[in-house]
Amino acid sequence: MDRATIARSTPESDFKPPLSDATHRALESWARRRLGSTGHERRVAQIAGALFDLTQDMHDLSRRAGWTLLAAAIVHDVGRAANPDDHARAGANLLLTDAALPLSPTTRRWLAYLTLHHRGLVPEAGRDTVLRPSDDAAGLLKVLGLLRAADTLDSRSIDPPRVLLMRRDRRIQISCFLRDSTDRAQKAFCRPKKYRLLEETLDCQVEVEIHQGDARMLLA
Repeated sequence: MDRATIARSTPESDFKPPLSDATHRALESWARRRLGSTGHERRVAQIAGALFDLTQDMHDLSRRAGWTLLAAAIVHDVGRAANPDDHARAGANLLLTDAALPLSPTTRRWLAYLTLHHRGLVPEAGRDTVLRPSDDAAGLLKVLGLLRAADTLDSRSIDPPRVLLMRRDRRIQISCFLRDSTDRAQKAFCRPKKYRLLEETLDCQVEVEIHQGDARMLLA
């Protein structure tokens, strides 16, 4: 099985994130008020959506899980304004306590869980402190793997790459195209531990390469 997709495109004026409904847009407005800008979050949402579609038969997640993945991409860094040193925990607390958010209790828990664990150590399914026994812990762990991979493929401190996702059977090949290929970019985007959860939950292999140039040339 060979598939390919461009996960994001530049310039920013051409970028159309996959915000599927009014709640997604409300979440983005909420995050923007706290962060000042949601460029990173929007790019992560597009990459996450592309990964979700590319691996659909591997994860077998529901449409609701896909909706949750995009929502988590939008809010995962919202705690940066409140506590830069522990923004994952701060963001999770905001999601659980802000009454202004148009979210059900279940969706609050899911987004808080994904925000809390989008970086750092990840507890085993059902061993976290946020979800309830009725929540789909195994499914959300897959969503978390997709989110962590997508978050790694965009950076606040480096010009965002044009990302090409390709798949052959259970091997996901990720090519990051930048104007200037640097050691810094190599360290930012090619960190195996950031893709480990995705590999474990989807039983796949992830390969990441940095290139100088334009991904569109490969698809011409």
